Amino acid sequence: MAKPEFAATRYYFVTYWAAAVTVTYLPIWLNERGVSDAGIGLINTVPMAGILLFSIFAGRLADRASDWKQAILLGTGLSAAFSLFLGFAEGFWLILIVWMMINLPAGLVSPVADAATMRLSMRLGFSFGATRAWGTLGYLAMCFLTGYVILWLGAPSFVWLMVFACAARFLVAAGLPQMRDTARPRAVSDGRLLSRDVVAAFEPWVLLPVIAGAILFANHMVMNAFSSLVWKQQGLSEPVIGGLIALGAAAEAVTMFAWKRINTRFPARILILIAALASILRWAGMSFSPPLAVIVLMQLGQAVTFTFSYLGCLYFIAKRTTEDTSAEAQSLYGVMMQGFSILIVAGFGVAFGIVGVNAFWICVTLSALALAMVQISLRMRRPDSAD
Repeated sequence: MAKPEFAATRYYFVTYWAAAVTVTYLPIWLNERGVSDAGIGLINTVPMAGILLFSIFAGRLADRASDWKQAILLGTGLSAAFSLFLGFAEGFWLILIVWMMINLPAGLVSPVADAATMRLSMRLGFSFGATRAWGTLGYLAMCFLTGYVILWLGAPSFVWLMVFACAARFLVAAGLPQMRDTARPRAVSDGRLLSRDVVAAFEPWVLLPVIAGAILFANHMVMNAFSSLVWKQQGLSEPVIGGLIALGAAAEAVTMFAWKRINTRFPARILILIAALASILRWAGMSFSPPLAVIVLMQLGQAVTFTFSYLGCLYFIAKRTTEDTSAEAQSLYGVMMQGFSILIVAGFGVAFGIVGVNAFWICVTLSALALAMVQISLRMRRPDSAD
């Protein structure tokens, strides 16, 4: 593995450690600090709202820097610095502010890192999918490690694990190579909210599958939020539930490792179309509370429903934009994913309280809508090298 590819792979392996620590223990830690259920919800969602508001602006600034690495270092560095204050935060408002400052800078540069690594991989000839797969593996490893460390050392170790994860992310970001092609002439695109080049690139036939991919991504956030509860109500034990979640992530990682072969054989929009079809089947299956063997098959389906749509959109956007607006374009896609996730997860939560697992028909309907969007795009313009 060449040095730049290894540095990028190392970054992705570490970058989701903080998210793994958060998912594993944050709600419990907040509850032990006396934060109410409503407060826990706000602490989780306010950083997402900040990312929605400022992501495109951050992407434009990153595109104007001499190298994307500067933005990645700034975001991960601020996150690491503010994580040092987490153990001293007392009360809802102070915890909210510190947590916001830990997650907002890192969240804003996440699409920048995707855009930068995507461009680096296209220039040097390695697979972004395989590099991103190590992020999933790192996330899984840290989930298991967090559980055991807290079991051995107690709840206070959550804070130190968070500090460690944020510091490690900054250190591996410092080891990234120069991400831009310095030999290529640079241009700055005008525009207010969005640059003119991005607006021009996102023609209707381009925008439709990107929106579809964002919807399909948001459906997976429903699974993240509710799958363990659904399976627990079906009578599955915690170890089985944990195994199912790990199985889905493993299937996703395997597909990412094979992405270079998949991506060269199928146009991106066809892959997003396949993801939408598989999503309809997967979410419909969830609504019937199927036996364990069927749930295993549905979790294996994450290899298609998530990976095909997520990576398909990233590659599709990269091929439709230039280096001058890469970070901004990927940040726009990130805004779509975050926005739809908030709306769909919130709506699903209300519906789940009323109709139970039948709420998954919301995901089925949205997946069908995504399928229709991609079909319309394909009718507007047939697949070609731009895919």
